[in-house]
Amino acid sequence: MRSKFNRSAFLALTLFGLLSAKVSAEAVPLIVPEATFSTLPRITGNTLNQGLMDQHSTIRIQLNDPTDRLRPETPVMVFRQGIRLNAPDGRGLGVLAVPIAQGHTLSQQSEANEIANPDQPGVAWIRLQSLHQEVLRGDSVMTRSQAQSYQPAACKTPTHPETPAPTSQVIAPVSQADMLSSGGDLLVISGGCGIGLNRGDTVTLWRPAVATYGRKMDQPIENKRNDASSVFDDNPAISRTQTPGHRIGTATVVAVYPEAAIIRVKNISQAVQPKDLVRISPVKNSP
Repeated sequence: MRSKFNRSAFLALTLFGLLSAKVSAEAVPLIVPEATFSTLPRITGNTLNQGLMDQHSTIRIQLNDPTDRLRPETPVMVFRQGIRLNAPDGRGLGVLAVPIAQGHTLSQQSEANEIANPDQPGVAWIRLQSLHQEVLRGDSVMTRSQAQSYQPAACKTPTHPETPAPTSQVIAPVSQADMLSSGGDLLVISGGCGIGLNRGDTVTLWRPAVATYGRKMDQPIENKRNDASSVFDDNPAISRTQTPGHRIGTATVVAVYPEAAIIRVKNISQAVQPKDLVRISPVKNSP
């Protein structure tokens, strides 16, 4: 009995370690100009006509320019289009490009052996080597050198302002599945280098103050025909108060752009949501 328990515990710990390694190896999304992202090569299918394409799949991509060619054995990355990002003032910041897989274009010998028409104009073939999730038709492809050119450069201002204004706020979670985020999730925030953010900084997350309204007792509570819902009615004219802003957690900056940044949530007391405030300095007690 003890031997079976130890074996089960060992397998559970091994699985946990593998999952942790996969999460820690997750690549950080890129912020790419929308006009550029729309011209990237797109995946149209694979040799097996599968809806989901996994590791070692041989995948067909359609190039934007029919005269383009990708060199054999060129390292490539596959991206899924994320949300369109807008600054708090409404200006477009670009498209979130979420990395989901890596691979390379086929060698000349592999194309000759596996593809009936390897010289088809505007078409290239790639093979996946590693992936975070299955690849779909419509996903976009960059060469590794292209992807590196969109990596954010280091901010020119190495030091922080002594009292940074709370001008940064959460724009959106990286994942489109949930509008509320929790520990470990990635968030896009405004500001970036312009407010003194640098990669590796620890920032605090704040829930801004919210206006709340008082209630008016419109009916006499002694009347037996009234209950809790009929006695009180919302009445904005009675009173208006401010629920104070409060700190809800911390996060680490993992990528910084001129007007935006990507942070990873460390710990929170409430689910993070868009328009929550972000501060570099954790010393203040309220926004």
